[in-house]
Amino acid sequence: MSFQGMDPDQVRDQAEGLRTAAERLGEVLDRLDAATHAVEWRGPDADSFRENWHVVRSQGESVVVPGIRDRSGELERHAEEQDKASSNGDSGGGFWDGVVDFFSGAAEKISDFASGVAGVVDWVADEIGEQIAGWPDDLRDYPGILLGNLQELGRSTTGLLGMAADAVMNGEWPRLTELGVGLIDAGLDGINTLVHATTGLDLNLADDGTGYADAPQQMELGGPGDPGYVDPHSLADIINNTNASYGAPEDGQVGLTVVRDAQGNPTGVIANIPGTEQWSPFASDNPMDLSGNAAQAGPNGWSAGSEATADAIAQLYSDLDLPPGTPLMLNGHSQGGMIASSLAGDPDFSNQFNVTNVMTYGSPVQNYPVNSGTDYLHIQHGNDLVPKIDAGGRDIFLNPPVVSPNVTTVTADSPGGIFSPGDNHSSGEYHTTVTEQLAQNGSQLHQYQHSGSVADFLVGDTGYADHYVSDVHRNN
Repeated sequence: MSFQGMDPDQVRDQAEGLRTAAERLGEVLDRLDAATHAVEWRGPDADSFRENWHVVRSQGESVVVPGIRDRSGELERHAEEQDKASSNGDSGGGFWDGVVDFFSGAAEKISDFASGVAGVVDWVADEIGEQIAGWPDDLRDYPGILLGNLQELGRSTTGLLGMAADAVMNGEWPRLTELGVGLIDAGLDGINTLVHATTGLDLNLADDGTGYADAPQQMELGGPGDPGYVDPHSLADIINNTNASYGAPEDGQVGLTVVRDAQGNPTGVIANIPGTEQWSPFASDNPMDLSGNAAQAGPNGWSAGSEATADAIAQLYSDLDLPPGTPLMLNGHSQGGMIASSLAGDPDFSNQFNVTNVMTYGSPVQNYPVNSGTDYLHIQHGNDLVPKIDAGGRDIFLNPPVVSPNVTTVTADSPGGIFSPGDNHSSGEYHTTVTEQLAQNGSQLHQYQHSGSVADFLVGDTGYADHYVSDVHRNN
């Protein structure tokens, strides 16, 4: 029988490879579990690591491995459908041939990676585990750090392979910057793992880890510690508060504002998320750094900064007993805008909170999914290079993303020429631009502010606002 479109036998080979990969990943989980309990490693750090590992293993057994098996089954069904279509003379136009050829070997890559991880785990358990009991105290963190590096490597590699699977099964080609950043990130994770395994040195090179936030603390306007917040009466005031959330490079924080009516009822919550505060390639406690940038721009579209911001918002709603339906606006500059967009596009987050608005300025946000129930406003200077580094969301074949009707993009005149990148990306210059546009009755931003979309987040004549700060951190 001749076939049209994809080669069913090729796809069945991929399905078999995914089944094999699922089996190997299951074996890796078992070996890691055995290694973490066999190593003579005691103390609070060991207990904490084993507790965290239990959560990771549970997720792997309940989500990752079954997910790969499900994708294998989907490929089998696609092959069967293609057999039927070919017998009827239908044509796939050669699309599937291109997909399968481009990502041929994806299943083998998963299997090889799983085998490689298994080999390293065996080496850690067999060659190092027996010796740890005699090590000095300052070296007993070695297995935990190494296994943590392996988990980070697995996370970055899984993101790349997830893009391959999406292309094979859904026809969704990877975005240019997601693929490029993802490859670099996986390479750096590999370097972290190799260097630590051979020298004991923990580089923390682009090691994003996980994020968390301290409990939000209320700030009194003009009082001690107030970074310069104002009650939000306009879009420019909201941007002012996000700019005020920038702090010392070593200290990350997220600003939170609760807008209330005259009776004290909350009408809206604003999360003010700053951009990159630290530019070292070595990850620090502050998740708003270069490592976080790489994680946000990569295939997972998520970072320790996203987790920390989500944690800060969740604590605010819980501590103040805010109704879950209270409208939430996510506002961010540069990396902060990326975090805002990733949170709004995350189903778990958007199901937990009523994300009605996202406002970003100077942010590359075209790679993130758009929530149909959220109103987006993206502000950019024409000569600001940062919003362009996502290549406009184009995929590897330079196809642009579909423009959503609930997304408004305002491209304003730049404060500097093309050779003034600092001025064009400056958060302060964006505040000036927005202030000037709001003073012009016919401008896009003036019309947007008066459209009613952001009314819940602006203090009225008799209303008021409470302001909070939550320090954000990274575990890696």
